[in-house]
Amino acid sequence: MTPATGSTALDGRRRGRDLDELAAGSGPIDVLVIGGGVTGAGTALDAASRGLRTVLVESRDLAFGTSRWSSKLVHGGLRYLASGRIGVARESAVERGILMTRTAPHLVRALPQLVPLLPSTGRGRATLVRAGFLAGDLLRLSAGTPARVLPRVRRVGPAETAELVPAVRRDGLTGALVAHDGQLIDDARLVVAIARTAAQHGAAVLTKVRADEVTGTSALLT
Repeated sequence: MTPATGSTALDGRRRGRDLDELAAGSGPIDVLVIGGGVTGAGTALDAASRGLRTVLVESRDLAFGTSRWSSKLVHGGLRYLASGRIGVARESAVERGILMTRTAPHLVRALPQLVPLLPSTGRGRATLVRAGFLAGDLLRLSAGTPARVLPRVRRVGPAETAELVPAVRRDGLTGALVAHDGQLIDDARLVVAIARTAAQHGAAVLTKVRADEVTGTSALLT
């Protein structure tokens, strides 16, 4: 099987050629990826970019399952800090920064998160929230994500709070704490973009193809 490097096309012509080469048994396959979600597409890209002969098969369509119905939040790992998983938290922040600046800046944007400061919030809780937001900002800094991409944590007054969230309760409102995280505009588009990049590196990306009788060395594709 000869990788068709250089082209990102996932059209009928390429599909037919890839299927013909597989049917003809034109050389061994190094990596068979089963599933065309974001993990499968990313695995295919990683393998193909390392020069491995890679085939990705998906019985339905790219991003058919969970990858199409995600929360669309590209979080920076703040939730992992609460359990002390500092390494995972920083890795999440780094990956978020890569998505926002290199991989898919057209698909990931900054999402403001606002916590209103009301009498019911209490000083202790407000301090805790601010500490959490500042910790998230430190993760952003450690990941090298610039503030022009992901704005710094800030406190805003009552007027700006009401402008940002018109439905906020006004009685006793003294302002709000605002932090930002990453928001994925379209998760399916991201999966397709990764799959096309894998194809550019020579991977065969085949939808409507099932993998049965899978072992460590073989599989039946139908």
